[in-house]
Amino acid sequence: MKRLLESLGWIATMVMLAAPLAVAGTFQASASAGILDVDNATPLMGDVFQGHGDLVQLIWVGPNGLADPADSLGQATEDDMILGTTFIGFGYPFDPNSGRFSKIWSDDRLVAGAVVFVRAWNDSVVSPDRPVAYGNSELYTLANDIDAHDFQSFRLSQTINVPVELSSFTALAKPGVIEVRWTTQSETDNLGFYVYRSDSPHGARNQLNDKMIEGAMNSQIRHDYLYQDHEIFDKTVYYYWLADVALDGRVTYNGPRTAVAISKPDYYALEQNYPNPFNPSTSIRYQIKESGWVSLSIYNIRGQMIRNLINQNLQAGDYNIEWDGRDENGLIVPSGTYIYSLDINGFKAFRRMTMAK
Repeated sequence: MKRLLESLGWIATMVMLAAPLAVAGTFQASASAGILDVDNATPLMGDVFQGHGDLVQLIWVGPNGLADPADSLGQATEDDMILGTTFIGFGYPFDPNSGRFSKIWSDDRLVAGAVVFVRAWNDSVVSPDRPVAYGNSELYTLANDIDAHDFQSFRLSQTINVPVELSSFTALAKPGVIEVRWTTQSETDNLGFYVYRSDSPHGARNQLNDKMIEGAMNSQIRHDYLYQDHEIFDKTVYYYWLADVALDGRVTYNGPRTAVAISKPDYYALEQNYPNPFNPSTSIRYQIKESGWVSLSIYNIRGQMIRNLINQNLQAGDYNIEWDGRDENGLIVPSGTYIYSLDINGFKAFRRMTMAK
């Protein structure tokens, strides 16, 4: 085993020495002594044969020279920047489950004087819906554009505990609006929420709500939330993030969720029912240009209303409702001609349909 590791190190060194100086710098980071989990006894786990294990990141500290904390998605914050990732077990094929790894990275920032560190996690994926822990190695300053460093054993010491337990988070496109909905099963010291939007999965996130959507602070019961985004363009793909803000100022991001915008109708319309004639039921489609109070009713040929299908405020959009051929008392209407009407914002329309038995 010792000879194998020495051979691997020699090969890695030769690869780095053979790299042309004109390209990005290279850095070989390793942890031959192993990285320990939060219990300070169990090493992180890996499986080089499966090509994965607990997550490891190489991070450039940026101009402030500090190892800033991670967010709930495992991303670097402040001016830190993740230069590359690998997994526990990489580089140690015969001893993968011992918190060890060895990896060569290449990046333009890996130059003499750059300060980097290794961050390790006790999961292969960082996600707000399952709390994880991480730990940082000591800082290391590169001596040359081609350098290597074996980080001594360190342990995970920082746990990401999320203040909100989400059971659902969705973005649903409707004509003229995208509805962002989320449900919490519990909240702990949660001040509230902000909704962010981007035009790409990794693009800049723009905060949509100026005023925080108030959270339940401390609750062990379900709460449902809704944010409506009306500033959208037809057929555009949008990406949404949900940020919950804890009492201590900690922000946890969830997402993204994706929706493709649908434009709202340009006019009001009441379309012919289908099928027609019908038995026993038929569908009625209508369009609403602007939100308002909608009344959709069924009348017999004598002008008597026999069924009110809709009597409520609706947003602009395309709608479809089914009439089951029954009156207000739940009785099947006789065969014959019927009239249905739509009334909203001063727009009125009538159409005929036939029940055939």
